[in-house]
Amino acid sequence: MDVRALALLAVALALASLSEEKPVSLTYRCPCRFYESNVARANIKHLKILSTPNCSLQIVARLKNNSKQVCIDPKLKWIQEYLEKALNKFTLDNTREFGPNSIQ
Repeated sequence: MDVRALALLAVALALASLSEEKPVSLTYRCPCRFYESNVARANIKHLKILSTPNCSLQIVARLKNNSKQVCIDPKLKWIQEYLEKALNKFTLDNTREFGPNSIQ
């Protein structure tokens, strides 16, 4: 095989392997870049709490009326109260489930 053809094949394989990976800018991008602060609690179908190593706490809400997803500001008072209740409930449920009386 010709040396030029071999070199061209090596370069083509190297470029093909690089193109399969996502760019670094897409890999580390946070899902929520902007927050909504005027979303009423009654308009939310459900919340998704995202926590990634590269991003701060992010809360994504699916709205009832149009199923649109929006990012909600985690500093809102009602969000913090909701998270505190959920965390307390989770702690109580796990304590109850794994308490001394649950072992049979």
